[in-house]
Amino acid sequence: MLRSPALWLGVALGVVELTDSGPFDPYSPTTFIPPLVALIYLIFAASRHGADRSAAMRIQAVGLVCFTAVSVVTLIVDPAIGRYLIAAGWLAHAAWDFAHRDGRVVPKWIVRFCVPFDLLVATSLVVGTWS
Repeated sequence: MLRSPALWLGVALGVVELTDSGPFDPYSPTTFIPPLVALIYLIFAASRHGADRSAAMRIQAVGLVCFTAVSVVTLIVDPAIGRYLIAAGWLAHAAWDFAHRDGRVVPKWIVRFCVPFDLLVATSLVVGTWS
C-alpha cells in the first residue's frame, strides 16, 4: 500500500492544502467536496453491485445525506464554528473512506488517495485557526 501512487498523490495534495490554509471561506470547495464524493460513492455502488445493489445504495445514500447535512449546516452557522464543523466532516469522510477499503464499492486507489487527503484537509482547517 505504501507504494501506491494514489496514496502519495493524496499526501502531496493534502500537504499543499495544509501549507496553503488561510481564512476559512464556507463557500469554498472545501465545504462542497465531501457530499460530492459521497455522491460519487453512490454512483459507484449503483454500478458495481448486482443483487446487493439496494443495500449498498441505501448505505451510500445515508452517507450522502449526512455529508450534505454537514455542508449545509456549515453554510448556516458562524464561519468560526463552520470551520470546525466541516473539519469534523472531513475526518468523518476519512473514516468513511477507510470503511470502503475492501474495494467492493469504490476502487481501492480512491480510498488510498482520499484517506490521507481527507485527514490533511481536516488538519488544515483546524490549524488555520491558529494562524
